Amino acid sequence: MYIVTKERALAQARALSGALALAERAGWTFDRKTSLMLRPPFSNYLHVAAAELLLVPSIDPSRGDIAIIDRGMREARCDALVVKASTAGKPMLYCAVGRWRRQQNLWCHERRPWLTEHGQVWLVAEHVWAEDPGTSILLGPRRLQVAPEPPRLYAHEMAAGFERADVFLAQIWGDL
Repeated sequence: MYIVTKERALAQARALSGALALAERAGWTFDRKTSLMLRPPFSNYLHVAAAELLLVPSIDPSRGDIAIIDRGMREARCDALVVKASTAGKPMLYCAVGRWRRQQNLWCHERRPWLTEHGQVWLVAEHVWAEDPGTSILLGPRRLQVAPEPPRLYAHEMAAGFERADVFLAQIWGDL
């Protein structure tokens, strides 16, 4: 159990608003009349039926919460996008993507939002030492699209995409 501090409450708000902003940019809608009824502890996850996705805002950094989300994915038979907000330092979002598979879910961690010049949202590894650094995920109106290569070629293009994403989120959060 965590003690709720001002920083933690702000991070929770940033995680939720950041997740909703990514959902809007990807073209996702939430259907309140969905037939998917998740039981606790999964009932607060947002279900994106068209993308076959559970959207999970979070600030808990442990892989323990990933195990819980993994169970929710098994129950819902869909992918998951965990959007985590930093609790200290520069406000940032980090994402983990779980892809549902019949036998075992596949996870890709340590991804940051990255925007193209045209506003497409990708989730890419910020560092080469990240787990599976070459895998990038495109957020679009349907299922998550996994690409074996990131959508950039040079370091300055990578930095520019992260900067565009940071500015987009700062506008959402009122930090500009």
